[in-house]
Amino acid sequence: MYDDLPVIPADRIEAVCKIGQGAACCRFMVGGARGIECAKHDPELFEQINRRVAFGSFSAQGDNCEGLRHDSATA
Repeated sequence: MYDDLPVIPADRIEAVCKIGQGAACCRFMVGGARGIECAKHDPELFEQINRRVAFGSFSAQGDNCEGLRHDSATA
């Protein structure tokens, strides 16, 4: 189900996704078996994450780019 998310390139994790920067950190970054992955284009994860953000259970609030897809190395 979630085993096919695109891996976020290392140079984007701090610059775009803002890992470790509190509320500015992207809410769609998830840890996966292959590294830090982008969950923005997975409909089920997208909805779960946004519900949790609305409920206040996520520190990360950012929505910093268009998201990554397998057919694109950048967003």
